[in-house]
Amino acid sequence: MFETFTIGNFSLPSIYMAILLSLIVSYLMLWESDEKRELFNRWTNGLIILFLVYKLTYIVFSWTEFINNPLGVLYFDGGAPGLLIGMVIAFIYLFYVSKGLFYVEAFCIFSVSFLAFYGILEIRSLMQWHYTALAVITLAALISIYFLWRRFRVIFAVTVAIFIMHVIARFFVYSGIEVLTLSIIQWWILLSLIYLIAVASKDTEDE
Repeated sequence: MFETFTIGNFSLPSIYMAILLSLIVSYLMLWESDEKRELFNRWTNGLIILFLVYKLTYIVFSWTEFINNPLGVLYFDGGAPGLLIGMVIAFIYLFYVSKGLFYVEAFCIFSVSFLAFYGILEIRSLMQWHYTALAVITLAALISIYFLWRRFRVIFAVTVAIFIMHVIARFFVYSGIEVLTLSIIQWWILLSLIYLIAVASKDTEDE
């Protein structure tokens, strides 16, 4: 369950706020790039694909309920399995439309921004000191990336290190069988890592 923030009459989950803030930060950091418009169009398409798959998998996982009430697809979704399937399909799309190391650098910025903002917004519900320290470290990494722009290898290494720390943190918080399970955020981290390595490798082969 994500932390929810109320702004006027609207309630917004922390994960949506983190995505929005990360997109803004990424856009500002890529302000001088001529490729940013095309990049954000493709990111937007990826988010739309993710959302549609997330919603439509409700039909697959809740077929009986859908048959009884087809309009339920407007209000319900495919849950965690549907979200995971949506992420996989969205990342496949992003892999095929990503061109060059610019896309890798841009996604590194977005990823570290997202984890930094998500960690900060979730501090109230994730009270373990491990997560608090990780949020601070991730924010520091985001600031360092700002000053390291265009140094691909360093930015990539910083992002991978942050990814690994976020996955390993689970071993310090949970015990028993829970250690072996992954949250949606950690699934996203693993898929992001695969995406970054795949796109970087594709660019190297093209050269």
